[in-house]
Amino acid sequence: MIALSDIRAIAMALPEVEEGPPVRAAHRIAGFKVADKSFVGVEVEGKSMTISLPEKEAKAIAAENPKAFEEIGRNGITFMRLRVDLSAISLDRVRDLIERSWRHSAPKRLTIR
Repeated sequence: MIALSDIRAIAMALPEVEEGPPVRAAHRIAGFKVADKSFVGVEVEGKSMTISLPEKEAKAIAAENPKAFEEIGRNGITFMRLRVDLSAISLDRVRDLIERSWRHSAPKRLTIR
């Protein structure tokens, strides 16, 4: 199973990432931000993480494997994030998703290669 230490290592290797305090209201034990925007949250017990992606991209990913991915919305209407079951995907896939989420949330000056 993928551990918080794996997620932390991937996220913290990206430019200008900060680890924020746990967000109890969101059931997160850890969170990572870039430019003050949350892009990864690790949920209680470390069994899942949430990531920030454009809605269309998140829906496509969720459709690939509904057992591993769940769209999260506010009041069941407004798309917010994508929840990822960490037991259902590989570490390489976690790395890819964290990097995508970072690119979505980071300022353009950081994402231009």
